[in-house]
Amino acid sequence: MKGRTQILRNTGLFEGIEDEEMETMLKCLGVFTRRYAKGEFLFRRGDHTDCLGVILDGEVRLIREDWWGNRTILAQLGKGMTTCMEYACTSDPLDVSIVAEEPTEILYLDVGRAANVCNSSCQFHNRLVKNLMRNLAGSSMSMNRRLNQLAKRSTREKICAFLSDQARAAGSSDFMIGMNRQEMAEYLGVDRSAMSTELGRMQREGILEFQKNHFVLK
Repeated sequence: MKGRTQILRNTGLFEGIEDEEMETMLKCLGVFTRRYAKGEFLFRRGDHTDCLGVILDGEVRLIREDWWGNRTILAQLGKGMTTCMEYACTSDPLDVSIVAEEPTEILYLDVGRAANVCNSSCQFHNRLVKNLMRNLAGSSMSMNRRLNQLAKRSTREKICAFLSDQARAAGSSDFMIGMNRQEMAEYLGVDRSAMSTELGRMQREGILEFQKNHFVLK
């Protein structure tokens, strides 16, 4: 219970709410958890959901596939991160699929119950709504950064934008990424061979150094 409470607090949804108050609120919101096996889909494109999910354990990826099955990784989300927030708030169908990349446990929270004053007049409700709004704004900013990466024209520009964001997130020019080369290529929407060639060229030019998933920006 304590571990789950800390994970939920790290999402920012329950900022300013005491632990004992959080447990009361979770009951009020009717939360539930579900486990997924590696490769299992949480949702497929076109599905609807009224719930946002908090990743208690594991990792999921947001993917998009075209008519021919070409796959683009839109986001990689790990423990303590939220998913489906935008779709739960708008009730629009998902335009992405979400798949577990390893055994994963998700806690679901009904956004409709979170966004409307509950019958029991929960005194912590307004605080939760404010936190939810702030998280939505943060999610929008994250998507803008993602669009900035995809909007770059050349493979090198996409690599630079991606690695720059990774370095900023790590707070260091020396960092690890949680993707292999194929996954990184899918994430950037580029050919793997062309990306590997460009990475090698950038390393020879002294722009960066890398060894598998370890990168150092110069």
